[in-house]
Amino acid sequence: MPPPSVPSNGDFPLDPEVTTDFSLSPLTSALPLLLALLQAPAPAARAPAPATPTAPVASTPPAASPSAAPPATQAPAATPCRGALSQDVAVRCALAASPAVLSATRAVEAAEGRSLSARSILPSNPQAEVTVASRHGLWTANGDRDVNVYGRLSQELELAGQRPRRKKVAAADLEAQQRRVDAVRREVAAEVLTVHVEALAAKEQRAMVERVRVATLKLVDLMREGEKAGLISGLGADVAATAVVRLRQQQIEADRRLATATALLASLIGQDPARPDVDAAGSLAPLPVPEDIPALVARALTSRAELGVAAAEREVHLRRAELFKRLRAPNPSLVLYAQRDGFNERVLGGGLSIPIVLPAPLGRTYRGEIAESNALARQSEAEAERLRRQIQAEVVTAAATVKARRDEVAAFDPERIARAEAHVLALSEEMAAGRLTIREAVVLQQTFLDMLAANLEARRALALASVELARVAGLLPQQGVP
Repeated sequence: MPPPSVPSNGDFPLDPEVTTDFSLSPLTSALPLLLALLQAPAPAARAPAPATPTAPVASTPPAASPSAAPPATQAPAATPCRGALSQDVAVRCALAASPAVLSATRAVEAAEGRSLSARSILPSNPQAEVTVASRHGLWTANGDRDVNVYGRLSQELELAGQRPRRKKVAAADLEAQQRRVDAVRREVAAEVLTVHVEALAAKEQRAMVERVRVATLKLVDLMREGEKAGLISGLGADVAATAVVRLRQQQIEADRRLATATALLASLIGQDPARPDVDAAGSLAPLPVPEDIPALVARALTSRAELGVAAAEREVHLRRAELFKRLRAPNPSLVLYAQRDGFNERVLGGGLSIPIVLPAPLGRTYRGEIAESNALARQSEAEAERLRRQIQAEVVTAAATVKARRDEVAAFDPERIARAEAHVLALSEEMAAGRLTIREAVVLQQTFLDMLAANLEARRALALASVELARVAGLLPQQGVP
């Protein structure tokens, strides 16, 4: 049977079930070295050799190894985060370029590093001490001389189970950091979807205003011609001109909203908002979110990362309190020593060093740390209850908002909306044919424009409400988004 392979990175796998907290291998390996030192004869005094000049040796640079050669550069893969982006692609690009997600991921890596530190078997490195002394017999007739060598090796041991508790604290801390990553990803996805909806609504509003504005300008031109011919008064033409100004205001507002949404979307996916190369693609429609309130509440209570963070933090504090309780037990130290004492006398021995535990406030008993950890655990429990109530209220109110917005959109018949826009475009022709008066044309135009604007605002509000419901219910990022 071949021997087990040793990892190349020096990180030896440890059995999680192992409860031994120390190893005597450093002591057994260092003891022969001390014995060899003691058996060595005392060094004789020698006169220093005369220094001889040496010629300088030219240093040659080491040959570059093949492994040190720079790797061949590869052409970067083409990124799809440009041009027209759908909702799924925009969310994927934003999650990949988000500094908030990257910061949370780095926090997870830091927690993984703390987990590696908690796996250390020995609480500290062994300590080796070697001292050399010169012995001179003052009361002997011949003045005996000798060199004494003293060696001491000590290793601190943990016998109260501190290492398993440290590993549990590190594991709970890692779980909390991973949960924070999920919470950050959900917030980033909700922000991207909100901006995407705003961009689609602004594009649709601008397109509608452009279509209606041409027909409105033709209507005003007909009124101006009638005024010049003396067929109508200038009052009617001025009233119709106000509709042109109102449409111009809506166009300016739509351009502003579109520019704002495009800049925010470019910033979220890592582009320069001053020179965006991105556009929102798709239709202005709500997310496919279920409206079953009990199911949504249950889903939110199980998938919202904030609750997981609070539970993991409570576990961290409880396990830290258990660790502090274990740290109150003194750590003994195993001591081995070897001496070449007296005149060629060999001394070998060993012992156990145990710290003296003093009561508070003279010594450290970790009473304050234990009380603090227990209090923080109770605080995390209270925070979890507050979040639970807040999540339930958020889901219920968001579901009610979606239902209201959906009913509001249903009040606008799509066929009627299409006829309203067609009527606005045909008002100038109807007036030129004499089938409508100026007063009727102005009133009908304003009514149809208000109806079109109200329908667009209702659809925008429904889309935004669906994004909010998906956020509070823990449904973001949606399935299929890594």
